[in-house]
Amino acid sequence: MTIGTSADNPPKEYIRMNGGQEEIVGFDIDVAQRIAEELDVDLEITNMKFDGLIPSVQEGEFDMALAGFNPTPEREEVVSFSDSYHDLPFVILTTRDKEDSYTSIESLAGQEVAAQKGSTQETILNDYIEEARPVALGKLPEVISEINAGTADAGVVGYLSARNYLDNYPNLTVADIDIEVSEEETAQTIAFPKESQALIAEVNQIIAEMQENGEMDELLEKNIEETQAGDTDSQNTLEVYGPLFLRGTATTIGVAFVCVIVGTLLGVFVAMLRLSSNKFINTIAFFYIQVLRGTPALLQVFIFYFGLSSILTIPAIHVWDINLARLIPGCIALAINSSAYVAEIIRSGINAVDSGQMEAGYSLGLNRRITMKEIILPQATRNILPALGNEFVSMIKETSLLSVIAVSELMFVADTVKAATYRTMESLFIAAIIYFMITWLVSWLVSLLEKRLEKSAKV
Repeated sequence: MTIGTSADNPPKEYIRMNGGQEEIVGFDIDVAQRIAEELDVDLEITNMKFDGLIPSVQEGEFDMALAGFNPTPEREEVVSFSDSYHDLPFVILTTRDKEDSYTSIESLAGQEVAAQKGSTQETILNDYIEEARPVALGKLPEVISEINAGTADAGVVGYLSARNYLDNYPNLTVADIDIEVSEEETAQTIAFPKESQALIAEVNQIIAEMQENGEMDELLEKNIEETQAGDTDSQNTLEVYGPLFLRGTATTIGVAFVCVIVGTLLGVFVAMLRLSSNKFINTIAFFYIQVLRGTPALLQVFIFYFGLSSILTIPAIHVWDINLARLIPGCIALAINSSAYVAEIIRSGINAVDSGQMEAGYSLGLNRRITMKEIILPQATRNILPALGNEFVSMIKETSLLSVIAVSELMFVADTVKAATYRTMESLFIAAIIYFMITWLVSWLVSLLEKRLEKSAKV
């Protein structure tokens, strides 16, 4: 059984290191494990951003998803839900210096109030604190960081999560604001694909039994007690989560390398089409480049991920704990995006070669293809190498876009660690240092290759 979750919300779901290996733990995960035991199936857990879970369930990628879902009418149009297995009270978090200013819903009018995008708390924010200026953020740690930094005046946060963050952020406090919300609006349910009615009936029975015998309350209390504060400094963060950062770094480098190679090969082909004397072919290549350069890379990642998932069935094979069903569409999207930029780089490099070089090839009896291969491209390579090196550096940074589809590259790891340790800046600084080291090394290698080509050209 495959389940999706957003492991940034302790004690409900979060990452914990165990013997150098990451494991997703928490109350929701224990509930899922118990359901799997009753159904006599193995459990496969995927961690991704909260706002991507419902679309993934809708596409049938997961058998179910647990991350504190409330069955809103909009969600019920695309997925189905179990009965409630838990009620999640919420609080309004703010900083201590603003505590006396926010004592009612009216006092939040015109103030920036944050909540996790797509969560029950965002629904409460929009429905009950209408006069506030809502700020929807992708992950709960981002909400906490915004409130703590003062860039958001307050935030709507689940009570269990708020308890943990209050222990680790002394600047935060709970505002004395009481909002009457019905139990239906705080009910936590499990999301399923629409066609899973038989499975939902079985899960509902298991939930009812766990609630009746008190097991649900026991699991909740156990996870509240087990949830620990993060490491005390960045050294400990790196020491404990170092293997996770190393794996994220390896994934980032590997994805960037593959995407640049594929993007360069495809870019050469598109550049040749762009330089074609055939107006129809030239126009197709022109629009290909303009569309890819004129739309955000993040949008292209989503289109290829959900588009390919609806057309093709990519086996959910795991390599180094990375699901190829996620990695392959992501790599295709980034490689195709890169090809548009590479095509223009190559076209500019070829146009920079003196036109007499092509004429010289013809005068030697060479056709256009051989002249291009043996005379023009070698000279153009020296012209475009710095730009291609910059494209590789850019691709290393753009791999962070794959975090939105749960590919465990470096930025995804940094988000995971900051959620588990409550230490946002340390996690981000570690990721920034690693990114800098990778890009500096790539830039240095490109400069060495550039000097070598310059020397060979003088010989």
